[in-house]
Amino acid sequence: GVCVAPNGETDLSVLIDFGRLCTREVVGQKDALKAASGFHLSGHGGTNDGIIGAAAAVGLTASGWNGRFIEFGGLRDFPENVLTSRLEQAGILVVSLDRDAQAPAPDDLIHTKNWLRPRLWGNQPILPALKNSEGVWESLGGKRKKG
Repeated sequence: GVCVAPNGETDLSVLIDFGRLCTREVVGQKDALKAASGFHLSGHGGTNDGIIGAAAAVGLTASGWNGRFIEFGGLRDFPENVLTSRLEQAGILVVSLDRDAQAPAPDDLIHTKNWLRPRLWGNQPILPALKNSEGVWESLGGKRKKG
């Protein structure tokens, strides 16, 4: 499915609420159509259930706090180990999830496990990381194993 809802021009609160609802319970096409009323929502094959995910994805993205980037400024071109400063130059903020509230320094190395996928947090690309050792951090997440 495809959902298009221009940001800033209209109230997206109904779509945002719908997206959040979809993370908690199963909803149907009628719910998606109602939530996306006034926006473009179309199915493109099969049962057209794709409209549910499309509307939910737009709502969650519009909230500014859900999702991950699969492409952003050449994500796939970064090496497995990259400096914090290089990520920040690309517009990706590295945020520590360490309980001691340490922050990665510009020259600290971030181990991405060849799966650099920043999250959408606060309307910006954020890479959550945990400290491994002095000057070395590891990004959270990773490619799921098949099977």
